[in-house]
Amino acid sequence: MLPKMNDNFAAFIEPARYKRGGLRLALALITLMVLYAILSIGVILAFVGIESAQTGLDLETAFAIIGAGLAEPNTPGEMIIVLSTFFAMLGAVWLTTLMFRRQGLRHLIGPAPVLRNFATAVLVMLPLTLIGFGLSLWSGDAILNLPLSTWLIWMLPALPLLLVQVSSEELIFRGYLMQELAVRFKSRWIWFLLPSFIFGCLHYDPARMGSNALYIVAVTTFFGIITADVTVRTGNLGAAIGLHFMNNLQAMMLISLNGTLNSLSLYVTKTHVSDEEAVRTLLISSVAYVLVIYGIYLFIMNRRERRLLQS
Repeated sequence: MLPKMNDNFAAFIEPARYKRGGLRLALALITLMVLYAILSIGVILAFVGIESAQTGLDLETAFAIIGAGLAEPNTPGEMIIVLSTFFAMLGAVWLTTLMFRRQGLRHLIGPAPVLRNFATAVLVMLPLTLIGFGLSLWSGDAILNLPLSTWLIWMLPALPLLLVQVSSEELIFRGYLMQELAVRFKSRWIWFLLPSFIFGCLHYDPARMGSNALYIVAVTTFFGIITADVTVRTGNLGAAIGLHFMNNLQAMMLISLNGTLNSLSLYVTKTHVSDEEAVRTLLISSVAYVLVIYGIYLFIMNRRERRLLQS
């Protein structure tokens, strides 16, 4: 059942009510994409300058090296650069919100309790993440990818950058886009499902995933629906960011699918991305895993709400 409009969500979308119109939204989204492209180039050029200064290479050669690392990050340092490009996405959504709504990011994040909702989501996922990680090791479907000491050092910059990545995505899809659609359309099929579907489609990668590319879109869309649902229920992005952070932490930095973006992962699966049938089984398992997490989260939140009503 699709979530219904409630007081929490009404307060969440309130900042988007005062300046709306189809043309304005279209221009805002185009502006966001243009700004993202421009700022991404700026971030990349900054790393090109750093590479050139450190190695003494000319800028053209340094640009080729950084570009190759972005296209296929095979080292932890290259993956750090990939994650750093999400500062461009964060800057783009901030500037777009400022230009078209004269508001800051806090209007996209929503009212308190943001940190409490974030912490609740992280704490719900933490034991399940550790259990899933342990089961992967126990089953033998894991190969050490980085020495533990090396991995721990790389986590110092990687974890904050991961938070930037998931926050910027949530600010766009469950923040700006869902707010703007919710104040324009009464149909929940539009404001609830459309941002998640767009989010899923942006993960379409047939070159890497082969025949599983559409399955990845479906799984990612499903995850977007989960984060949209908790946003509607809580009235802020805290829980969505927490769930997204822990999901990506497990998939990108604890045990990653072999052949994907796994340069920062402690372990990789023995199953390679080219084994499409085995990967399909893993994707189905991931849906069941997310459903379990979502069910536990809803149980905890419902108990908390009942306690608040009784107090």
